[in-house]
Amino acid sequence: MTTRVIRRADWRAMPWKNGLGVTHELLREGDGAPGFALRLSIAEVSADGPFSRFDGVDRVLALLEGDGLRLRRADGLAVTLDRPGEPFAFAGEDGWDCALLGGPTLDFNVMTDRARLAATVRRREPGAVTGQWALALAAGRVGDVAVAPYDLVALVGSAEATVATVVVALASVAAGR
Repeated sequence: MTTRVIRRADWRAMPWKNGLGVTHELLREGDGAPGFALRLSIAEVSADGPFSRFDGVDRVLALLEGDGLRLRRADGLAVTLDRPGEPFAFAGEDGWDCALLGGPTLDFNVMTDRARLAATVRRREPGAVTGQWALALAAGRVGDVAVAPYDLVALVGSAEATVATVVVALASVAAGR
């Protein structure tokens, strides 16, 4: 079952925290230490450069469009993201630099205040999806809703999707974690 859909017309464009790009905020909930408990956004990455730092925030990034990007952490660890919808999780305070593998990309970002929420993010092929949110990777249906690429659908229970999705499941963090 689905309840709410956030479509491209609902996105709110804003500059990145470091001022080097643009992100489109789909959803912001809560008022944790970083200014939110949960933030879902789609970033336009058009040049190589550093990622914004978010202390106390767990982040998950998934490529949506483009050839991909290579991330390199300050300690030398490198990760390549080149398959749409495959998530990569990291701590927001880690220093990461990004190098594009081709031209510009679009990336889905899931950010949670580590003291309040934990997110599990998975790419799902068409079929049953369960979680709180599903980002459609193509046009089709999620539950009873017709979706366009990058529509974000709130889930209540389980829904059948006719398209691949990136699913976000959330859990409250116990006090004293």
